[in-house]
Amino acid sequence: MKLVSTLLFIFLFAFNSDAQYSIKGKIKGLSTSEVYLAHYFGYNQQVIKDTVVANEVGEFEFKGSEVLPKGLYLISFLKSKYIDVVIEDPHISFSLDTTDILKSINFVNSAENTAFYAFQRRMNDLYAQINQPTLSLSSRKNLQLEVQQFQQQWKKANASLFVSKLIESSFDPEIPVYSGSLKSKADTTKMQVYQYQYYKKHYFDGMDLGDERMVRTPFLQRKLERFFKDLVVQDPDSISRESDMILSKVKNPEVRRYIIYKIASTYENNPILGTEGAFVHLAEKYYIGEPALWDTSTVRRMKERIAIIKPLLVGKPFPKMYLTDVGGKEINMSSLPFKYTVVFIYDPECSHCRIETPKLLALEDYFKAKNVGVVASSIVRDKVAWKKFITEFNVGSWVNGIDIHVNSKTGKEEFYTDFRKTFDVYSTPVVYVLDEQKRIVGKRIPVENLKDFIQYLETRRK
Repeated sequence: MKLVSTLLFIFLFAFNSDAQYSIKGKIKGLSTSEVYLAHYFGYNQQVIKDTVVANEVGEFEFKGSEVLPKGLYLISFLKSKYIDVVIEDPHISFSLDTTDILKSINFVNSAENTAFYAFQRRMNDLYAQINQPTLSLSSRKNLQLEVQQFQQQWKKANASLFVSKLIESSFDPEIPVYSGSLKSKADTTKMQVYQYQYYKKHYFDGMDLGDERMVRTPFLQRKLERFFKDLVVQDPDSISRESDMILSKVKNPEVRRYIIYKIASTYENNPILGTEGAFVHLAEKYYIGEPALWDTSTVRRMKERIAIIKPLLVGKPFPKMYLTDVGGKEINMSSLPFKYTVVFIYDPECSHCRIETPKLLALEDYFKAKNVGVVASSIVRDKVAWKKFITEFNVGSWVNGIDIHVNSKTGKEEFYTDFRKTFDVYSTPVVYVLDEQKRIVGKRIPVENLKDFIQYLETRRK
């Protein structure tokens, strides 16, 4: 079970200490074992709210003087076993048998969970029949129709329950039949565009973005991740535009805060080149621009983060790097005559840097053919270690630099470069790729992908 981190507590809800909760359970097959009560925070994090030890016959009770925030919880037991529980009424009880949880589970004083597990049992039975290998095609179609009819009847009968929202949020929008002509390939393309646009426009119809309980479920996170992965072009403008579209519909501050956090965290260090621009947009507009949603330390950290990465976005001029070469001469990167420049920022003692350096050197012939130069900068201001590294790996053909400068007046060595703040070096090595004008066209490119990336750049220029 993944626990919520300290940074996420800004998303958790305040409790009312005037009421109490009591959740009683009896689990056959459980004896003197720990049982955990936690609510979902997306699908991959859970926030533990209570822990108890069951007695010899599997009985236990979670109770407290605080109101549990409403939503979907899980009760975990026997290491790998758990059940989902909808918390609406703070006083419920249940029993189950570990040999067949779904069939045996029974709730008292909980219409939500009674309906929830009735739905699961019926769906489980229907899909077990559908998946029989000997089933005829006509029988399978009839059962699929029965599934649709059952789902519609169940949703209608339980429309007032929160669990109905949970089930509805897991469904995809139904696309109306295309009414246009399908006589040509162009017609088929029009139909596909229509289906895509309708699906995207109505993707969130089944998700109540005004209900803060959805934050404490797996469904909102899944919905968001699938939307941005499958339906949004992965460039900063498209991501920013779609984020704004979603957030324009979200007024509840808790849901709004969660969605901002999930999208921003996805694109802060995303492997897809250039998407950091979307993070900057979100951070400026919704963190700095809406400070009432956050605590002051969060807003401050966002300002600090933007100050570092905004000048390093793809398309920006590469910040001035103050380096001297092995002879102590200042390196003027803007005058380097390369079509592309690979900037390799490393630590001479870093084990990963020592693995990546030979890989980078192996591209030397290809780089010469394409007029690609390497500027290698040590972040460690130790001339002995730096020169030893250059000799050991035989990289004298590179432009090797170090941030050590001799003051002409005092004769003392001075340092000018803050690698962490100026070049976002929080681990090494870090690779940037620059064009002829020394603008950033690639960042954090794995060394083994550099050849393909240069080829991509060359193709794009044609």
